[in-house]
Amino acid sequence: MLNPLLENLEIALPSDLESCYALIQELAETLASKSFELETKDMENLRLKQRLQEMVREKFGRSTEKLNPAQLALFANLLKQNSAGLDADEYGAELEQGSESDLESSSDSNKKVKKKNGGGGRNPINPSIERVYRHYYPNAEDLVCDCGEQKAEIGTETLEQIDYIPASFVAIELVTHKFACKSCQKGVIEGKRPKQIHNGGKAAEGLIAHIGTAKYADHMPLYRQEQQYAREGMTIARASLGRWLDYGAVAAKPLVARMRELAMQSAVLQADESPVKFIDLNRKLKKIKTGYVWVAHGDSEHPYTIYDFQPDRCKERAQKLLEGFDKILLTDGYGGYDWYESSKSANCNVHARRYAEKALKYDKQKAGLLLALYGKLYEIEKRTEGLGSEQILATRQAESVPILVQMRRLLVEWKPITPPKTPLGIAINYSLARWDKLCRFTEYGHLPLDTNLVENAIRPLAVGRKNWLHVGSEESLETASVFATLVNTCKRLKVNPYLYLRDIFIRIGAGCDKIDDLLPDRWVNQNPLDALEKTESNAATVD
Repeated sequence: MLNPLLENLEIALPSDLESCYALIQELAETLASKSFELETKDMENLRLKQRLQEMVREKFGRSTEKLNPAQLALFANLLKQNSAGLDADEYGAELEQGSESDLESSSDSNKKVKKKNGGGGRNPINPSIERVYRHYYPNAEDLVCDCGEQKAEIGTETLEQIDYIPASFVAIELVTHKFACKSCQKGVIEGKRPKQIHNGGKAAEGLIAHIGTAKYADHMPLYRQEQQYAREGMTIARASLGRWLDYGAVAAKPLVARMRELAMQSAVLQADESPVKFIDLNRKLKKIKTGYVWVAHGDSEHPYTIYDFQPDRCKERAQKLLEGFDKILLTDGYGGYDWYESSKSANCNVHARRYAEKALKYDKQKAGLLLALYGKLYEIEKRTEGLGSEQILATRQAESVPILVQMRRLLVEWKPITPPKTPLGIAINYSLARWDKLCRFTEYGHLPLDTNLVENAIRPLAVGRKNWLHVGSEESLETASVFATLVNTCKRLKVNPYLYLRDIFIRIGAGCDKIDDLLPDRWVNQNPLDALEKTESNAATVD
């Protein structure tokens, strides 16, 4: 049926055959161009729709990237068909068996979770907590039996409860006594106050340590601390709180420099960066500027996590942070690290897997196959936990390399037929562009597959910046670097950051120059925490 608009339209056709061919050719080209335009618009609309769905998931969806074992079971046949260089039947059977067992275990765990939801249970109270005993006896008249005899105690029943007594401020008066000869009025002498990290400042070391711990461990911005202190009857301006933090940062700066120096001796160093806002006082209009915190995570032999707050994300910042490092650098693939030697660079497989996970909703077959292969890689890693580097390397060469060969073959095969701006196309191009660095872990037994450790180190800052929003100024970036490094390294080592900061501020103020003794991993071996909890600042000692 013709379009009603075209029913009365007279079309003049040429009389000769050549003109008809030319007209047909012109119409075909016009139709092809229109189809191309429509296809381009459809692809753009699809891309925008996918981007919208990703943003909705980032805002409201689940953050976990873990797949249900039942989903992985769907790709067992695909793995059988696509296994290159592997025993396909055995490989698929292992996956099916593993998926079934995983499914059973997940169902069992779900049952356990449902049972736990009924109540939290009652765990015993930590025996190191100070105890206050309150005894309750019957009334005196009830202790006399009906027969006239006095009742004897036959036992007790104890109920443990936890109470909280808010921390309190203590005003310490440092009184210096002076002496002189009454006869000649000469030879005046006086007592000496202990040296501190500041010259007669109002804040003692314990308060400075508490402010730093509250901000960088508990993510409490200074204005909230100001409000909290006011409720307890102590009015302190937040400008004073910031100035006291600066005192602590200046004192501990050599210590952080030494930690960075030792971290650069790691066999594998993980690096990452995250945006953080700060106030740029040099700007005339918009004062808030986006800077970045660069993080370097040392290995287990050098357990220091270094934070470096900088006003931008240029590669010069990374070069300055990593100055002196020449071993294996593990990153997320950001181009700011491309200056580092390629043969010693490794990239995170979780980031590559993450793109495949995002594509799962749009192409379950191909993306699901990639996720199943990544699942096998991590199964191998789980089996090698606790083994030596040589054993891990041998296992990776024997089992992980064939899986990676298969994965690359699939990526190369799919690339020509997958639009590059689709989620799967992005996943394919991301992995192929970094393939050698993604496979670097198969060359070293001590190299992890991913940057999960340094990402976990950055996560507290992501939580913190939602509270304190921005750093006060560009000058404050250095203070933030010092405290973030000390506090988060303590958390990594399971050291109480408040006790650590208070003690090192006292020692540094008193003139301690043995920096290595103040490193968090060495300090905790020299200072039992139960003893430190009962000590006071030297500046607060009263005879």
